[in-house]
Amino acid sequence: MFVGKRMTRTPVTVTPEDTLLRAGDLLHVHRIHHLPVVTQGNLVGIVTGSDLRNFALKKAAAEIAGEAMVAGRNVGDIMTRDVVTVSPFDTLEDALLLLHRRRFGGLPVVEGKRLVGILTKADILAAFIDTLRIEEIGVRIEVILPQSTKAIQKMIETLGAMDLEVKSLIVSPHQGNFAAFVRISTIDVASVRKRLRAAGFSVPELDHFLG
Repeated sequence: MFVGKRMTRTPVTVTPEDTLLRAGDLLHVHRIHHLPVVTQGNLVGIVTGSDLRNFALKKAAAEIAGEAMVAGRNVGDIMTRDVVTVSPFDTLEDALLLLHRRRFGGLPVVEGKRLVGILTKADILAAFIDTLRIEEIGVRIEVILPQSTKAIQKMIETLGAMDLEVKSLIVSPHQGNFAAFVRISTIDVASVRKRLRAAGFSVPELDHFLG
């Protein structure tokens, strides 16, 4: 999956000349946490709800005094100018890693200097919910497999012989083997577990993965 497929294409923006009060109103009305700052469509900075709160706290001890200080200042006074960005052609995995390592909540998406969108943690979460088809009817089972593509293929074929649709499949290393987390189109988990075990697969109970 690529950033360009999951980003918000028309993000709410401000200019450096907009007041901090206007920025705060936009964050509140749209229930967002990040405002890219643009000049003629080009990204020049970013301001967040945390930026606004920190500015008010630093400039005033009292809430009323803080409001007065914010009222006379512009976005350009506090925005972050050295902005970390991603491209529409970056993968969601790379963007997620960047968000995690830098402890960001969102990343402006640019082509050259032009802002073309914004990608937030909520966008990535929605993408993985769609990919894993979590909202569809079905159940997830866990299977321990040898680390080979043939074992994965055999498991898929076994499920196919039961006329089950594999909605999603995640495979990860687990104690020298693969742990396959399979979401399938059934609610009869017991029968699926029984059939897989009969075919020679290890289908442990959930506590196996929690130890």
